[in-house]
Amino acid sequence: MNFFYSSASGWIATILIGVEILLPYLLRRSPLSQLLSIFAGHAQPYLQRMWPHYWVGYLLLSLSLAHGWTAMSAGQMRRTNATGLWIATLALCILLSQALLGLLLQDKRLEARTRVRRWHFWMMLALGFTVTIHIWLNS
Repeated sequence: MNFFYSSASGWIATILIGVEILLPYLLRRSPLSQLLSIFAGHAQPYLQRMWPHYWVGYLLLSLSLAHGWTAMSAGQMRRTNATGLWIATLALCILLSQALLGLLLQDKRLEARTRVRRWHFWMMLALGFTVTIHIWLNS
């Protein structure tokens, strides 16, 4: 049963990573939102429209922690690739960093917004890379 929970939470988290990456591009005027005819002008400021991105991020962090906890408590770690587990640990640290950077970006008074957004973007790419490698090595 632990294998099922671990597998299901891992694949749901993987799908949520894709949703999480797309949300900021869908919630603002972008070529993607215009192509999909989603952006029709918004009365709310951008940071208020980002609430789905924030909550999917918190859900993703919780689900990733649950995935790691279930997989590690199953007692079947001898059959998994140790490098993949270390990369998964790195991905979890990146995800936690992303949550912290996201909290910073929610502050309207943040002076270094461009720099923090740039870090948030590059950490997103690093997260996608590490999760892909983890899946390749351990699934």
